[in-house]
Amino acid sequence: MLQLIVTFTVVLTPFLLVVFLRTNAAILFFVLCGASTLQTYLDKDVSGFVGQLLPGKNVQLVALALFILPFIVAAIAFRHSVSKSKLPLHLFLALLVGGSLVFVGPQFLPVSVVKTIQTSEPYSVLQPYSSIVIAAAFLMSTVFLWLSHPKEHHEGKKRGH
Repeated sequence: MLQLIVTFTVVLTPFLLVVFLRTNAAILFFVLCGASTLQTYLDKDVSGFVGQLLPGKNVQLVALALFILPFIVAAIAFRHSVSKSKLPLHLFLALLVGGSLVFVGPQFLPVSVVKTIQTSEPYSVLQPYSSIVIAAAFLMSTVFLWLSHPKEHHEGKKRGH
């Protein structure tokens, strides 16, 4: 039961952010990608730095905070960036972002939580489709950001301005 709760909490977090804050789910996806990339490349540097500052402290907790903090800041910074008419599409995208979070995020979690997520039924059902979920989230995010781009900018390019 705990496995289901943890997995659904991770998947539903972006969904709830979109529902309550009306945050743009496409932005959340790209922030997730950026945080994951930075964390992957900075992991050894961060571990060494934190190890020097806080000897004996859990470096993985700091890594998790550096992964989640940009996500939370973006959700708050871009609140009310989705109109109510576009909310259903962003809710669907938020579920894809949550699915992506389930596949990308565990590498930054404590081993016990990773095992809890990876042994859950939803994870084992979705695991074969992880590439499709992440690719769909990427494509939808790109399209959403393109379509939300100001139309004046597009018209100016067409007229040669």
